Amino acid sequence: MIIELREFTRVEGNGKAEIVIEDNEVKDVRLKIVEGPRFFELLTLGRHYYDVPDLEARICAICYLSHSVASVLGIERAFGVEVPEEIALLRELGLVGELIESHTLHLYLLVAPDVFGYPDAIRMATKHGELVKEAITIKAFGNRIRELIGGREIHGINVKPGGFGRYPTVEELERVEKESEALLRLAKRAVRLFASLEPYGAQAKHFVATDGYLWGEKIISDEEGAFDYTERIEERSLVYSFAKQSLYKGETFFVGSLARLLLKSEMLTPEAKRLFEEHREKLATGYVSYNNLAQAIELVYALEKANEIAKTLLDRGIEGENVPVEPKEGEGIGYVEAPRGVLIHHYRTDSDGKIAYSNIITPTALNHAMMEVSLLEEARKLYGEVDEQAMIHCLEETVRAFDPCISCSVHLVKL
Repeated sequence: MIIELREFTRVEGNGKAEIVIEDNEVKDVRLKIVEGPRFFELLTLGRHYYDVPDLEARICAICYLSHSVASVLGIERAFGVEVPEEIALLRELGLVGELIESHTLHLYLLVAPDVFGYPDAIRMATKHGELVKEAITIKAFGNRIRELIGGREIHGINVKPGGFGRYPTVEELERVEKESEALLRLAKRAVRLFASLEPYGAQAKHFVATDGYLWGEKIISDEEGAFDYTERIEERSLVYSFAKQSLYKGETFFVGSLARLLLKSEMLTPEAKRLFEEHREKLATGYVSYNNLAQAIELVYALEKANEIAKTLLDRGIEGENVPVEPKEGEGIGYVEAPRGVLIHHYRTDSDGKIAYSNIITPTALNHAMMEVSLLEEARKLYGEVDEQAMIHCLEETVRAFDPCISCSVHLVKL
């Protein structure tokens, strides 16, 4: 017998799952990513490097800046380009804005209805309208930062190898500084709300993240320091899914907010670090459901960080000068922490600066195996204890805890 979770609700993209029942026991779970394949790796082959980040920004509307920055980092590393701190800080500000926008959408509008017992945010607003208004306010702020750095709220084209097409003004940075400070109070309240969630899903055994908080030169795990993904991460294709599945040294692992907090808490801003320490014991259990709480703490981090970066740039002044980029034959990997976890853009270039090889691995693809394990453990716990509809509802909550971006996860599969 097979129990079907038809299209997941309150997640980005189209996915479903099959729970396989044999001899009145849950035997297997198949997480089926059914969004059509999008051949971005193939589309970039033969393209001039300058056009590639703009193309990669089309992968996702929610986390386009993460793709743009990862693409630019991969290209710059292939060419041996180093940018000054000003450009690095502005890119970090963009990623912080994306974290604010994405975490707010997920927590307030997709997960909060589960907390209050509503099928969606619209009906939740009838009793908790103030919470929804807070969500819209914080999310709009994140989008303004994305527009400032990326050029527009969706599929921006402002992040370039060597710098930007346009730099922010003093007035725009002053607004970021002021608004980020004002919104911090609301984000702290969100931490209290999501700290009330009970543990569910599997307990992750391994965590993987970049070696910097929002991007890095390499990736790290709970077991070891810096390494390249090609040394430890194994990708494999599945007959039932358009997304590939990844394992860390042959085992499942978790990427995302929970992994970042557990591996890099020393990099947190002051209030976010205090909140992490307050909830450390709970987070350290590794239950994937606590990714929601981790995102709430990261929302505080992101607002504090936006304020910090804006102040730093205002104190120094904006020079607004790009670094010259000379194309050459090379290879580079861009590692970025998208809101949902580690994002990898890997390129090889020819002497004319055209892309000769491309590989993109997204957080949802990295988490795919962990999502299956979580669904399997939760299904085994619930089957026979609750009715089928109640079980399906709980399993959907488990999927939502990963905050999957399914459209990002479907890429080129070589057969």
